[in-house]
Amino acid sequence: MRKDKFTVGEKGSIEENIKRLERELDESFKAVKGAPRIKELSEAEEKEQTPVAEQIPEPPAPDIAVPKRKTVPHYYTHRQHPEESFNPFRSSRFYIVVFGIVAFAAVIFKAPVFKYTTPFRPDSDLPQIEVGFRYYNNILGRQTRSETIVNVGNDKITVRMPMSEWVNLPKEKKLLILKYVQKQK
Repeated sequence: MRKDKFTVGEKGSIEENIKRLERELDESFKAVKGAPRIKELSEAEEKEQTPVAEQIPEPPAPDIAVPKRKTVPHYYTHRQHPEESFNPFRSSRFYIVVFGIVAFAAVIFKAPVFKYTTPFRPDSDLPQIEVGFRYYNNILGRQTRSETIVNVGNDKITVRMPMSEWVNLPKEKKLLILKYVQKQK
């Protein structure tokens, strides 16, 4: 602490020595207590204590334009331009749905789901052959295609011709068709 501490052999009045001891005690207590307490001063007292050179007037605050109503933030979606309207031709879901509808319609109207075969009967022009007919119908029951099945001995020949055409053909053309199909096998 201090070098000039009180010593017993010093000369002086007792009162002076007591005051000196009290000052030393106060200084040691202040060191133990920590930082001194801060007094809060009012603005008037603060201006009085500050030197005149430091009392510089503050410039006026600039006027800031404040919006009158709150703005809502705009969050962009996955589209690049939010002004564009929805275009279904760019979506893959559109094509999947259209393809599904077309495929379903094709199954209903065109696909041969049911197959009926008539029993074999002798042909009216050629009694040595037997003729049967096969019909293919869709789900709605409409005929989509038909074939003629000719049984010559042990061979079954399928001719892609409806029954109405086969029955109305002359005998020579029927034989020509049978020879042509047998050569193809």
